[in-house]
Amino acid sequence: MAVPARDLALGPIATERVSDLIAERLAQAIRDGVLAPGDRLPTEQELSREFGVGRTSVREGLGKLRALGLIESRKGLGAFVSAPRVEDPLADFARWTKGDPAAVEGLLEARVAIETLVAGLAAVRAREDEVAAMKRHNAEHEAAGGNRDVEGLVESDAAFHGAIVAAARNRFASRLYGVLIAELTDFRRRTLALPWAAERSARGHGAIIAAICERDPRAARAAMAEHLWVLYEEILQSAASAESGQRITPAPREALA
Repeated sequence: MAVPARDLALGPIATERVSDLIAERLAQAIRDGVLAPGDRLPTEQELSREFGVGRTSVREGLGKLRALGLIESRKGLGAFVSAPRVEDPLADFARWTKGDPAAVEGLLEARVAIETLVAGLAAVRAREDEVAAMKRHNAEHEAAGGNRDVEGLVESDAAFHGAIVAAARNRFASRLYGVLIAELTDFRRRTLALPWAAERSARGHGAIIAAICERDPRAARAAMAEHLWVLYEEILQSAASAESGQRITPAPREALA
C-alpha cells in the first residue's frame, strides 16, 4: 500500500543538514507506524515538494535509510519500508557507521569536547546529593546491563550524563549538550546494544564518579575522555572495515581531550 506524502505530516524543513533531517523524519514515521513494513514511500518528487527541498537531498536521505536497512528499493516500483529484521547488534552497528561515518565521528568529537568540560566543572561544583544521583543512575545502568535491557541502558546512561551536565552549572554548556540529545539517543541505542558495552560503560562511569568524589577536575576530565575515546576508536574501526567509500581523518586523541 502506498502512503500519500500528505499523510506523513512532513512540511517544509530547515536547510541545515537537510538529508539527515529527511532521514530522521521518515525513520520516525516508520517507528511510529505511520509507515508500516511493505508500504511504498512517496516518490522523490513528492517528498521533495512536501519537504520543500531539492531532490538531491531527498535522494541522500533515502540512501541513509537504505544503509540502516529501514527501506529497500524495488526496481521500477520505488522504495518500500523493509520488514523488521532479526536483531543483530554488531551488524546494526556496522550499518550505522557505514551510513554516514563522518557525521557519527563529528557527533562524538563534539560530545567529547562538551562532556570533558562538564566533568571537570562537576568535580568542582557538584553537591553531595548530585553525586549520590550519579551513583544511583550508574547502579541502574549496571542492573540494566545485567538484564540485557538495552532501553534501560539508554535511559540510565542518559540520566547519568545528564546529572553531570546539571552539576556543572554552566547554562551554555547545558544548552550545547541539549542540542546533541536527539542525536545521542540513537547513538546510545546503537553503541550500548553491543555485547561488551554495558560492562565497559558502567566501569567508565565508576571512574568518572571516583574522580568527582575526589574533587579532582583534571582526573574527572581524563576519566570522561577515556570513557568516550573507546567508543571513538570502535566507531572509526567499524567505519573503516565497512568500506563505505567515505574517507574520514580521525583526530588524534590530544586534539579531543
